[in-house]
Amino acid sequence: MVVESLKGKLVLLSTTTYARFVVQRVFDSGSDASVRKVYSEIVNSDGGLDVLIINPYDHYVVKALLRRLTELNSTLFKIIAFKVLERAAEHEKHEFAVHVLRECRSPVNKMYILYY
Repeated sequence: MVVESLKGKLVLLSTTTYARFVVQRVFDSGSDASVRKVYSEIVNSDGGLDVLIINPYDHYVVKALLRRLTELNSTLFKIIAFKVLERAAEHEKHEFAVHVLRECRSPVNKMYILYY
């Protein structure tokens, strides 16, 4: 219900200092369907995840998304992780992207990528 009422505004919320907590909360405790809807809106936005990864607020949203997708054993996690890891050299140099890169490289997520 909350996700439907925020449809079309989720990327804007992700880029706003305190509003990003709303999006993160969807990833932390929302239904699987809500998580997938938010994921879809974010990746289909202008710039998609690439813009969110380098933003001072958005990168927290992407990290929350990655954690939830890991819990769901979702192939969506692999899609994001591979996109991030493909540009690892670039992300390692960026102040905020490096945190998302670390999330993709965490031991739990490494095993997930290798296993699936």
